[in-house]
Amino acid sequence: MQLALEDAAKRLNITDMTNPEFGTLARFVRAAFIIGNRDSEAMAKFAVNAVLTRRRRTSRNKPAP
Repeated sequence: MQLALEDAAKRLNITDMTNPEFGTLARFVRAAFIIGNRDSEAMAKFAVNAVLTRRRRTSRNKPAP
């Protein structure tokens, strides 16, 4: 799971472990593991896709400046 988390963080260019998205990534990697995924590359891809989807959803819900 650690390898998957590090790979996902690298793909999203998250270098700071205090970044809130790092915690989100960790939760999605853990979720992928819990549902039975044991392939670190697949877990990383799942987490990255989930965070990107979350980013898009969050940006659409923000009011225009």
